[in-house]
Amino acid sequence: PAMAPARAAKRPKLEPSTSAAGAPHQRGDDDYVPGNIVEIELCNFMTYDRLVCRPGPRLNLVVGPNGSGKSSLVCAIALALAADPAILGRAASVRAFVKRGEESGHVRLSLRSQDQGRDIGITRKIDTNNKSEWLLDGTNPIYLSIYLSIYLSPS
Repeated sequence: PAMAPARAAKRPKLEPSTSAAGAPHQRGDDDYVPGNIVEIELCNFMTYDRLVCRPGPRLNLVVGPNGSGKSSLVCAIALALAADPAILGRAASVRAFVKRGEESGHVRLSLRSQDQGRDIGITRKIDTNNKSEWLLDGTNPIYLSIYLSIYLSPS
């Protein structure tokens, strides 16, 4: 029997992503690229007392039975990266993400930076008074929005 002819690819192969400077992102010795999440820490967040998770550099799957906290982990990542709580479909304010019976909690993400020797820490502290406090590498990033608007705005 004759073999069927080879089919064309359904979608074109993507070229490697590039940095803002146009250079391709290089994988480090540990296979991470800048921007990858290297650690997630939750404290008093939704169903979690404390969780530290270290995703791998490539594909990561979160699996488990209903009610085991998969969506909580995704909500934590989104909130740490400045998502509006209302778009998550769980609650309209951050107070609802604090674990029941606790006054406050936090989410901390460590992202791989361009400098392979260190990571960038983003922390969002939340409390039952609906207050959020942001820390960038452990410091209050009061000028972060000004910096971003100056350096990321189109010319």
